[in-house]
Amino acid sequence: MQRRGFAPPFQDILLTTADSAPTAWADLFRQGRGVYTIALALGILLHAMDAFLLGTVMPTVVREIGGAAYYSWGVMLYMTASIIGAASGGPIKIRLGSRRGYAAAGVIMLGGTLVAAAADSIGMLLLGRFIQGFGAGLIVSQNVALIQELFPVSLRPRMIAITSFMWATSAFVGPLIGGIFAEFGWWRGAFLFAVPLIVFFTGVAWLKLPERPPTPEQRARRFPIGRVALLGLGVLTVGGTSNVDQAFDALGVAIGASATTDGLHGLGPKLVVLAIGLAIVWMTVRIDGRQTKSRVFPTAPFSLSGPVGTAYWAFMLVGMAPVAAGIFMPLVYQVVYHFPAIPSGYLSSILAVFWSLGSTITSGLSLPQQRLALVGGPVLAMFGVIGIGIGVGLWSWPYLVACTCLTGLGVGLCISHLMNWTMSLARKGEETVTASSIQTIRSLGIAFGAAGAGIIANQAGLGAGITAETVTNAVTSVQAVAAMAPFAAILLGALLVTHRRRHDESSADT
Repeated sequence: MQRRGFAPPFQDILLTTADSAPTAWADLFRQGRGVYTIALALGILLHAMDAFLLGTVMPTVVREIGGAAYYSWGVMLYMTASIIGAASGGPIKIRLGSRRGYAAAGVIMLGGTLVAAAADSIGMLLLGRFIQGFGAGLIVSQNVALIQELFPVSLRPRMIAITSFMWATSAFVGPLIGGIFAEFGWWRGAFLFAVPLIVFFTGVAWLKLPERPPTPEQRARRFPIGRVALLGLGVLTVGGTSNVDQAFDALGVAIGASATTDGLHGLGPKLVVLAIGLAIVWMTVRIDGRQTKSRVFPTAPFSLSGPVGTAYWAFMLVGMAPVAAGIFMPLVYQVVYHFPAIPSGYLSSILAVFWSLGSTITSGLSLPQQRLALVGGPVLAMFGVIGIGIGVGLWSWPYLVACTCLTGLGVGLCISHLMNWTMSLARKGEETVTASSIQTIRSLGIAFGAAGAGIIANQAGLGAGITAETVTNAVTSVQAVAAMAPFAAILLGALLVTHRRRHDESSADT
């Protein structure tokens, strides 16, 4: 059996795809896979480090160049751009090929990093962050597609676990590096620190990844710029719901009628803006579904009648589960339990550590055990989310740490197998677009979860001021709603197991 487009040295690697083949961690570095393992892990490390560094140095940034009113935009624009980049990953990889597409992502991220490091205004910094986010999204989406191409099915969970470990590493190292540069008052160094790593990553991608040149038909495909832009607009609208009040206030000042915008505050306008953002995203998916070339998403990406649609819903819901903890736990430790900023940040990073731990210790599960993990993981995450909501402000901080660990462990238990199953169950001919769009779907879940959490928290009183009481009420309310996400993911996990069983039976018959 031959796979067209791959040079002979890579065929033996790609054709070893038995689900039941026993694997070890060392197998990731055998048969020429080591350089791929390093390249893909480094790509995720760059993205993860970028995410954790900014939060530590941002106070220093706004003190030097101003723009405190746009404090949260650095994260929001980065997240929006990363979703746009993730949605672009599949079309770019198809059009440029594996090696060129991955290396191009590194060049874009390098450009954004240099722009951010040289910023002399908040606008320039935000431009750099947007470019960085776009490059990071390209890296992560193509990362998933390359795992599908370069590793056999039996090794994919271990490779996904390696990439998860990069997040745990960054959760500890990122704040430390950012803190050192912030302490010295040289915030630009936090960006420049990553430049050698990005250059090395880009060089490895260009020199060592296998070349799979696009066919003339693929090269001629038009980039779906309209759909990608529409998706970005929808995500930005959803992400901006927590700033609706400020936006209306600014509008009132601009038109000289600030009093007339007072009635636009409150829950109603936020829900309207949220609904508009979700409608734009849904419209993007519908438009994309009518295309025959340069698709951003696979066929019927949210249909529960198929395995990929079921898995995509599960990705979104599993992604929502830990969002509230990730956003609000630093505030809980500082305001409710009176911890300093750095210990609060590290206690909150435990979520990423146990996420990675869960993914790592379950990466070698057999197929029957994987079925259990897809259902059991959301169960653990649900109990962790509920535990945080019940215990915040009532019980001591080690209890909250334990519940955070349980949430992260539950997500990690299922996420690598969910990714592997999605890639394995993709429609014939849609393997690349299915794999590359996984990160887009996960990011959408995070964005929607963050927007919803912001609305709920403000309605619970957080918008009135940050006190121990308002933080406690906000987190309790957010976690009560957030628990619905892993509960639904339990049902979807069971449905996905049914889809997989039918798929395997059908494959055995043929």
